[in-house]
Amino acid sequence: MRKYLLLLFLFTLYTAIPAINYAEDYLVGVLPGEGQNVREPAVAGRFYPDSKAELSGKINNYLDKAVIESLPGKPVAIISPHAGYQYSGAVAAYGYKAIKGHRYKRVIVLAPSHYSRYRGASILDVEAYKTPLGLVKLNQGICNSLINNPPFIGTFKNAHKREHSLETQLPFLQVVLGDDFELIPVLISRLNSEESDFIADKLRPLIDEDTLIVVSSDFTHYGYGYDYVPFKKDIEANLRKLDHGVFERILALDYDGFYRYKMATGITACGFMPIALLMKLLPSDVQGKVLQYDTSGNIMGNFDSSVSYASIVFTRGVEPPDIIGDNSDLNNDEKTTLLKLARNTLESCVKRGKKPDLSSGEYTFSKNLNEKRGVFVTLNKNGNLRGCIGHIQPIEQLFNAVIDNTMNSSMNDGRFKPVSEGELSDIEIDISVLSPIKKISDANKFIPGEHGIIICLGGAGAVFLPQVATEQGWNREETLTHLCNKAGLPSYAWNDKEMEFFVFTAKVFHEDKSLAMK
Repeated sequence: MRKYLLLLFLFTLYTAIPAINYAEDYLVGVLPGEGQNVREPAVAGRFYPDSKAELSGKINNYLDKAVIESLPGKPVAIISPHAGYQYSGAVAAYGYKAIKGHRYKRVIVLAPSHYSRYRGASILDVEAYKTPLGLVKLNQGICNSLINNPPFIGTFKNAHKREHSLETQLPFLQVVLGDDFELIPVLISRLNSEESDFIADKLRPLIDEDTLIVVSSDFTHYGYGYDYVPFKKDIEANLRKLDHGVFERILALDYDGFYRYKMATGITACGFMPIALLMKLLPSDVQGKVLQYDTSGNIMGNFDSSVSYASIVFTRGVEPPDIIGDNSDLNNDEKTTLLKLARNTLESCVKRGKKPDLSSGEYTFSKNLNEKRGVFVTLNKNGNLRGCIGHIQPIEQLFNAVIDNTMNSSMNDGRFKPVSEGELSDIEIDISVLSPIKKISDANKFIPGEHGIIICLGGAGAVFLPQVATEQGWNREETLTHLCNKAGLPSYAWNDKEMEFFVFTAKVFHEDKSLAMK
């Protein structure tokens, strides 16, 4: 019955929307402008309030509730969701809270086209966009110069008439930046790699310390209404895993890996093309961070149909030091809490197929445990590896990351069968809390036993935790050789001049029969 009602709702929703013309339209230059020079709001009163006072109050309320840690530098780009504010506004506020207090002369918004398909990117030939908060003026000199670069950039008015992805970002920008910026609004449809390069080459000269890039995108659209049902069990956990997999590739600016992930999973991120373009635009020394993540399934309490939302920020600050520092040390109580949480998660996952119940008050999570950290959970059985999965990037709160990675290590490590109930008493748990990663110029700066190491070459990559080299008795060359084999590369590939190296440190603590700390 619930499935029938959902389908009936979707049918009613779709039939209430005018038919969309998906005919192929190739941009060949500037189309003649029509009507007035202000783009009127299309979704005010539906996606967000059409009252100035109510809209301003709602956004400020979201911003007040968004608490973020200090960032290492001035934001150069954010990725922000674009659903109705009742769904994604609270998540979007985290990205905009990050830019609040900074000044930008111009903002480039890269947004996906939902209602028309064409090749390239379109800039509407107007002087300003209007919202209930007032006018957002365009930098007409820059916009006109971009429009006059056919065939990939031009005006395509039909694509803009009802589009919400760009419009929903503007009230947030108006609240946090005021009217002291000019807009460059780019609506993107289909791009191949060459077309992305062309547009990136035109936009890149515009990017300086006074320019902010905003990419508008939601992430996974799950459910029969979106024609995407890759799993039917453990939907919330699987959505988180699916979304965080794509976040890792975005944070690493791994353009090729980003495309491979889409091919492998079919992930339905509507802003895929704008995100891919962003990855070509950003310099390699930016630092990315997921500030907040949520799903409409969690918000509505129903995962039959769900859309995922994230706020991601990229900053460019002071060059990180040569010596990598650990994240703040955890005290013994915090380590004990995480090990107990991992053990209870393992038991609950294996025996009952779900996460442990955190509502009982059994756990107290300190400030350190609520911070976002990179973390790996390793399962050992009788001294042998039984599973190891983690997040290199700090994409979720430490205690949540331990839960997710314990479940993944026990059930989703492709090298092993899922852990059975009969094995539980033989398994010991290691937790590795990671420092931020740092790129190094060559392999000689990698110190086995002290550094974890990541290699990347031509879209292939692999990682070893710091303790791997020590446990195996490997020197630098042996470690890199085995890591290349793990990545599916030739053993000698670490000598390739195109190979990239990243290192990190880790605080490692483990469980034994007495829960003693190593």
